[in-house]
Amino acid sequence: MCAGTIGLLDIGNHQTALRKMFVKASHRGREHGVAQRLFDTLLAWCQSQGVMDIYLGTTARFLAAHRFYEKNGFDEIAREALPARFPVMAVDTWFYWRKV
Repeated sequence: MCAGTIGLLDIGNHQTALRKMFVKASHRGREHGVAQRLFDTLLAWCQSQGVMDIYLGTTARFLAAHRFYEKNGFDEIAREALPARFPVMAVDTWFYWRKV
């Protein structure tokens, strides 16, 4: 059984795009810690691979996700501040950046 998944896309220049972070509804919340463990694993991998920046796009309606990203050191940025190679999805309206 899979409780969650996370994807990272190399967009060049030691930069990545965090894509498709999902946690099964029954495993969401601080008491389970699944999202935090997924992100901590991703961050450790990024550090070991020389990744310098993580960018992500999301929608305005995922407020819990926004709080999670901000708690984990992401800053909201304008769309214009994204790297040229960042793959903006049609639903993306909020953007975040974090230095690794």
